[in-house]
Amino acid sequence: MLDPVFLAALGHPTRLQALVLFERRPASARELSTTVGLTLSATLYHVRRLRDAGLIEQVDARQRRAFEERVWRTRSSGWAEIERLLTAISVAEQPQ
Repeated sequence: MLDPVFLAALGHPTRLQALVLFERRPASARELSTTVGLTLSATLYHVRRLRDAGLIEQVDARQRRAFEERVWRTRSSGWAEIERLLTAISVAEQPQ
């Protein structure tokens, strides 16, 4: 059965962009927001969705003035799950 939280996390271009960025190098939501052109608030929303789906993980935390900035990276198991999902979809679409 397909996990709806996982599928929803893949359903937005910003989240796919974030997965690629976090794969290239760990980054904070603030750094991601400048790359994708969204407000920090909107970017944090997308980061939470990816985290909740198990696609990214926190690898560091930086103290920035009065708050802690989390640094994220794409989990290797997240890519494996995406590949498994795409394989399952392609097999299901083949005529029998």
